Amino acid sequence: MINRMKGSIRAFVNGQRVYAMHVLGLIAPGLEIPILRAHQVSPQPIDAWSDDDLQHMVEEGRRQLDRQLSDLTQIRNRAQWLFTVGAAITVAVAGAFTRTNPAGGILALWLLALALLVYGVAGSAAILTVRADFKTIDTAVLSASDSPILRALAVSYSRMLGTGENTVATRLTVLWQAVLFVIGGGYLGLIAYLIEH
Repeated sequence: MINRMKGSIRAFVNGQRVYAMHVLGLIAPGLEIPILRAHQVSPQPIDAWSDDDLQHMVEEGRRQLDRQLSDLTQIRNRAQWLFTVGAAITVAVAGAFTRTNPAGGILALWLLALALLVYGVAGSAAILTVRADFKTIDTAVLSASDSPILRALAVSYSRMLGTGENTVATRLTVLWQAVLFVIGGGYLGLIAYLIEH
């Protein structure tokens, strides 16, 4: 029980670190952003596979890469929506804050609401702008392979797609966290406003 709780706390802290690094990536372009290790399956040797089997591997690899890129596009579309809505909520809460004269605990509540909103909006902006790591087949490198290239292509697909799976899983997690920060900040701003009025 205690080990499971320690593991959960460690995963939570690691998730917050990854989120913070994505936000930091907004102001530090080119920074290598850590990704979560969600895809933990290692490729197995395919030396004994027939050409038909290798062709199936290449076809599945192409489909998997296409799905990864499609998933990333969908996550970015959702992040764009969150950025727009979150920015509007941030402006509304900031506007309401400037019309009040809070003190003490209410001031802390307003500031916490604004901080969460800004952090959430920054997370959604990071999804849109921070480098996404994927591995692809470089045809120039592939052209240097010995013929027949089908085996080299299949091996490349089996090794490269884990990076994309990890990137997509990380971006989805960052989006989830950004949504929670925006919702939390919005609700705290609403509570502060209702207390003031």
